[in-house]
Amino acid sequence: MNTTSTKRAGKERLRSLDLPSGKLRNWWTSRAQPGLWTRLLVCVLAGSCMLLVCRTWQPPFPHRIGEYPVRNLISRADFRVPDATATEAAKLGKRREAIVYYVKNDQPLVQLREQLKDHLFLVLAAESWEKMTADERRAFTELDVEIPGDPAGTSPAERFQLFKSVLSTDPNLEQTDAAVKTSMLPAAEDGLLQSLTHTADQGQLRLIRVYPAGRPDEARPVEVAKVRIVKARSDLDFQLKEQFRQRFETESAQVAADMISRWLASRLPETLRYDEELSNRVVQEVTDRVEDVMKTYSRGLSVLAPAGQPLGPAQIELLRREWETLTQEMGWGGRLARLVAYAGMIAALFGLGGIYIHAVDDRGLLNDFGRLSRLLGLVVVTVAICYWTSRDQWRAELIPLTMAAMISTIVYGRELAMVLMTAVGLAVTLFIGAGIATMVTLAAATLSCVLLLGRIRSRSHLLYVGMGGAIVTSATLIGVGVVTGEWFSIGEVDTERLPWLPSTGFGAILGVLGRDAVWAGGSVLIGALGLSGLLPLVEKGFGVQTDLSLLELGDASHPLLRRLAQRAPGTYNHSINVASIAEAAAEDIGLNGLLVRVGAYFHDIGKMFKPEYFIENQQDGVNQHDLLQPAMSTLVIIAHVKDGADLARSHHLPQPVIDFIQQHHGTTLVEYFYREAAKRSESDFNREEVSDKDFRYPGPKPQTLEAAVLMLADAVESASRTLVEPTATRIAHLVSAIATKKMTDGQFDECGLTFKQLDRIKKSLVKSLTAIYHARVKYPGQQTA
Repeated sequence: MNTTSTKRAGKERLRSLDLPSGKLRNWWTSRAQPGLWTRLLVCVLAGSCMLLVCRTWQPPFPHRIGEYPVRNLISRADFRVPDATATEAAKLGKRREAIVYYVKNDQPLVQLREQLKDHLFLVLAAESWEKMTADERRAFTELDVEIPGDPAGTSPAERFQLFKSVLSTDPNLEQTDAAVKTSMLPAAEDGLLQSLTHTADQGQLRLIRVYPAGRPDEARPVEVAKVRIVKARSDLDFQLKEQFRQRFETESAQVAADMISRWLASRLPETLRYDEELSNRVVQEVTDRVEDVMKTYSRGLSVLAPAGQPLGPAQIELLRREWETLTQEMGWGGRLARLVAYAGMIAALFGLGGIYIHAVDDRGLLNDFGRLSRLLGLVVVTVAICYWTSRDQWRAELIPLTMAAMISTIVYGRELAMVLMTAVGLAVTLFIGAGIATMVTLAAATLSCVLLLGRIRSRSHLLYVGMGGAIVTSATLIGVGVVTGEWFSIGEVDTERLPWLPSTGFGAILGVLGRDAVWAGGSVLIGALGLSGLLPLVEKGFGVQTDLSLLELGDASHPLLRRLAQRAPGTYNHSINVASIAEAAAEDIGLNGLLVRVGAYFHDIGKMFKPEYFIENQQDGVNQHDLLQPAMSTLVIIAHVKDGADLARSHHLPQPVIDFIQQHHGTTLVEYFYREAAKRSESDFNREEVSDKDFRYPGPKPQTLEAAVLMLADAVESASRTLVEPTATRIAHLVSAIATKKMTDGQFDECGLTFKQLDRIKKSLVKSLTAIYHARVKYPGQQTA
């Protein structure tokens, strides 16, 4: 027997059995649905953004200004930092050693010599003491001094004669001017200064650099003592007497020299001026060359911040340097390990969230690319903003986290919002390097807002939610602080930042706890108030409607509703009745009744284009369909769905309302015209088969429970008008029959409606319709209408 043919036959028999695949293969096959890998890619991108924005490859910096360390913060690395105090002291020393600049102006000395010559010529012009004019006498009086060593004393007239006798030998005052010029030469070269105009911190007080005006390159160092006017006066007196002794051989020359010296000494001007701009530039160059004085901190030895003392800017800067050193010492291996660890955490959180959504919440969220992208975007943006706002001394991360908690509640509901915010709070805590106290506080803030939010019927509701969340958050922060015991390490309060608190003791502990609790609660309140302003953007961005916007949309003065009431009053009245009974049924099974009511207002707006083709608007018994074939009538009837959706889009109605318009008939059969067409087909010669597909609405079927409720309410309200005597029993039979028909037709297959919910909806509809068609007591003599 051929072995090969035997093996082939065996394989064919195995294939013919068509054994079921394994569970793993079945799971993998079921996952290979369109768009799966795109959605997974979006999740990976979202996680990568979180890793990058939060810099997960390096440890977070956990300290804040005003924080009270539980224990001494010991250095975990060897590092050096500039010692600002020592560096400033070194720079101050260099500044004090710097030689500053003074600019010299010789013109005042030249003018003084000219003034002296004019004065002397005026005195010499007098012939005698007795014949002096008033100006001449005043000029001499300014020169006149008592002669030293003359105990008997000479009269002014005698001193005048002595002075004139000396200068009479120099009628042009050439020798006198030369003597004065020579005597003032040191002052002209070095300059004169009454007092220094710079301080010791600006430069030397012993030496200065002097340069002629406009020529700073000719500056030279000069001792300050030599340029002081006090010193120049004594030098001038000595030099002038010596010059007069050499140039005038009379004994009275010293008298004249003394007179002129005294006159000049009282009038010596300052010729030096402090050049602040040049001096500052030079001093800055000197201090810039000073290197920072470094202070060394040793691993395990140096205390960076003591326990119980508030961290100030200096301690924060020191701790940041230590953190930077540790980060640099990690190397690429350590950074990669941290990155992988955080990536695993994010993957786990994403995976658990996805499992929860798939198993418990709205599974369609995972299959809808747009909704999933918005959810991930909300998570990433929230984590990023929390990370960056946590870098200050306050708990600013509470503000965006609170807003995100409320947004997720509005968009996705309480259950998913609680799971989502728990995961986000955990991620934020790890990303910012906070402890268990911060994580509990964040959880209290977000979960309290989620639980308190509910339905938003007014903007003040957000304020109340914020106030409630603030109280819970503040109380939680105080409780966590007491339970963990970290606040009892407070030694002394920074009274400069917190002047109203006691500096020590239990009062200080309560004060700091109260301060942080007030700020944490205030952050929650700020987040709630901020969301009230952003609410329209949230609704538009996420495609949801709050009760606040629904109330505005359901106003009877809305242009579309007013046009519907004018063009199709019967349809308008029908819509009002449907809204009433549908709202009650929706709320009975825990749905948003207001959303259903507003959807009911607009669900038939497409009928206003051809209102006369719908029986509720027909008058005088005229039926437009009598002139049309059943197929054409069906097209007219069905068209109101598409026309209504187009009209809603053109008036920018929200998508949930448009969904009500498109789904409130589902794919149900236009039964009247279908039967009419079938009847005509039977009597027709050709007897063409009539397909019910041509007489069905295009759909889609209801995708939400709200749409299913509206479908039932619309159907039973219309059908109830055909009852001759609408008693409670007849209404109940009618509602049950219509609900059963819709269910067997598969209209509820895509909305997840349960039998229990359907039963409660039927009971609510029966109750509402019975109330509408309630009986009245007939008064005696009253005629039947």
